[in-house]
Amino acid sequence: MHRKQFTVMAIIIVIISACSKDVVIEKFFPGFNRPVHFPEPAYNIAGNTITKDGFELGRKLFYEPRLSRNNTISCGSCHIQSSSFTQHGHDVSHGIDDRLGRRNSPPIMNLAWNTSFMWDGGVFDLDLQPIVPITAHEEMDEKLSNVISKLQTHSEYPALFKKAFGSDQITTASFMKALSQFMLMCVSSNSKYDSVVQKRVASSLMPSKKLDIN
Repeated sequence: MHRKQFTVMAIIIVIISACSKDVVIEKFFPGFNRPVHFPEPAYNIAGNTITKDGFELGRKLFYEPRLSRNNTISCGSCHIQSSSFTQHGHDVSHGIDDRLGRRNSPPIMNLAWNTSFMWDGGVFDLDLQPIVPITAHEEMDEKLSNVISKLQTHSEYPALFKKAFGSDQITTASFMKALSQFMLMCVSSNSKYDSVVQKRVASSLMPSKKLDIN
């Protein structure tokens, strides 16, 4: 199976290394853009406008181990960027204290077009999805109130939330929306399959040539 090429839409998030989560974000940030061959997103983008500050905050939270009970497991621990945002080398995901989950981690690409989340489709809102892994015994095993408290007393996060959402008071809503902003920008619109589709779309838009039979 060919490795997909994933484009993170932030003009552009450039993956520096397959083994590193470090990225370069250009100064110009256009926000969320729908690829021309994709349908309209199911997620209400207007209700959570993606900004550079919001995206960067969401990315920092995605790799923040304070989301777990003993500050050792982050979202990125199971959704590994170099493994297509899933957990490589395991049949099932490994969470806090090396506890085993029941399934492996699903990838996080193209979530703007999803109407249900988790392998069993048990969550219907991307802004609520992180609650499940944060509170699951075999994943992060933490209470959401503790996560908010840890972030609120952190030396950096209140200022980052103020830049992104206008207030240094961290709420569950702003926390969830920041994570969504990062995940929404992970779009696999440049895989080999997509390149074929784009060529077909471009060909269909070209004017057809008429044969001159005179």
